[in-house]
Amino acid sequence: MEETICKGNFYHVCTDGLEQVTLLKDEDDFKTAWNYLALSAWRNGVSVVAFTLMSNHVHELLACKKAEQADKTIKLYKKLISTFLRRKYGLSQTLHRTRDCISVIDTIQYLKNCIAYILRNAVCARICSKPEYYRWSSYGCYFSDKRKKSVSRPVSELTYTEKRRLLKTGMDLSNCPFRIDEDGLITLDSFVESDVVEKAYKYSGKSFLYYLGCCNDAKMEYELACQPMMHVSDQDMYETIRKHVANRFRGKELSELSSSEKCSILKSVFFNNKTSIPQLSRIMGLSRKLIQRILST
Repeated sequence: MEETICKGNFYHVCTDGLEQVTLLKDEDDFKTAWNYLALSAWRNGVSVVAFTLMSNHVHELLACKKAEQADKTIKLYKKLISTFLRRKYGLSQTLHRTRDCISVIDTIQYLKNCIAYILRNAVCARICSKPEYYRWSSYGCYFSDKRKKSVSRPVSELTYTEKRRLLKTGMDLSNCPFRIDEDGLITLDSFVESDVVEKAYKYSGKSFLYYLGCCNDAKMEYELACQPMMHVSDQDMYETIRKHVANRFRGKELSELSSSEKCSILKSVFFNNKTSIPQLSRIMGLSRKLIQRILST
């Protein structure tokens, strides 16, 4: 089952927070940003697996076929929320000026840690003591005892006036599959893929809570934000590694290297390029376990 989960493409997406700036100032701002997250994903054919909205940045775990879709999703979100905030507050420093970090999540362990990290973001920022106390995240939609039932109706049935008032957008939403509740929020159960999270934790609420409790925030911050791994095709990565090999081994081809020679360049290739362990395994012909062991030493 774990292998099945990771056959999909998962990307952790976050925006840099603007120092000393609070972008989302009140409940209406957070509601608008929440709805923009859902609509931005829908417009780009992307599924939202987990998210946390902070006052000056956002974290999302997205499921999509290509990294370009994740990139377009966060860019559309930033365009929408920046326009909204500029009109409401006249802000010049908005999210479209910030850098995006997109990391490939390519193992089940990494996926579980990433989910925990995203949902713990408000705890890490000392806004609350537990993830469940923070309202602006997807925490509430996982596992049956945490789902909230609410009165809702299809977004596609909103009138033009309601769409502008509730969703702050002029998008054509006639085919939008989401639902909106009485508070004006697109419901979590209509746009968040909670089943992916529950499968990752083997449908165990206890396992889910355990990971949320023991997640190493500092380590995950480094791996997910400080060293983002954008997806690069195998062909492009092969060319990058081939050039590295030619420079390092006086014109040799990758296919001419011994296993020990390949191992000697693993760390420099991994840490200096936007790649992953599975991709290195495919290109260099080394086992994932061997690569992981070398990178961890």
